[in-house]
Amino acid sequence: MARGDEEIVQALSLVHAAYVRSGLIEPNVFQLRVMPCHLLSTTEVIVAVLRGEVVATATVVGDGQLGLPMEGLYSAEVKARRSRGRHLAEVSCFADRREHLERQFPLVARLMSLAIQCAARRGSDELLIAVHPRHGSFYERFFGFRVIGELKAYQAVNNHPAVPLSLDLRQLESVCPRGYQRVFRETFADADFCYQPPSEELLAHLGRVIHSLSDSQATAMIHDVRVAETPVTVSF
Repeated sequence: MARGDEEIVQALSLVHAAYVRSGLIEPNVFQLRVMPCHLLSTTEVIVAVLRGEVVATATVVGDGQLGLPMEGLYSAEVKARRSRGRHLAEVSCFADRREHLERQFPLVARLMSLAIQCAARRGSDELLIAVHPRHGSFYERFFGFRVIGELKAYQAVNNHPAVPLSLDLRQLESVCPRGYQRVFRETFADADFCYQPPSEELLAHLGRVIHSLSDSQATAMIHDVRVAETPVTVSF
């Protein structure tokens, strides 16, 4: 988990660089990929650090004040699960500094295992993710995700195609034993789940970044978040 402002900024910068490289977003002057959910205490940034540098990252977004990032595209799928009383979370903003999949794989698998275990520890019983369809089969085979909706163009990533996937954490062991073993055989120290959230100064800066890059509706949403949110704390 990120240990404070420096690692969070490095992570958001890495996502920006990786997404620009892949054509998912246009570059911005801040060189950061920031979403309104990053201002919430229900969001945690996960990082892999090598020699002081963040080399891979993912963001775990708990279902909170703004809902989930993918809800703008897959509203019906998310709301159906929420209406059944499911405690949801989403993995978003995944990025690795390396371009070659064969070099990424071990770190990708470990990072996703940490994200899944983190969501489970925080009380989520279903984890959602929206991915490019060519990556969907990997998440299905390796972790036990299943497709829950149709392929659509995702405006948030330059209208690239996306498919929604779900991982049922309550039934994973019985439905997909291999996926369960792959996730939970990875052992992490308790300290690995201790997130140091962004400072009030960084939250204010990230809010200004989003304000500068977003439309009026998103700007109003950010204002509501900053007014309503209590100071960020880590809850277990």
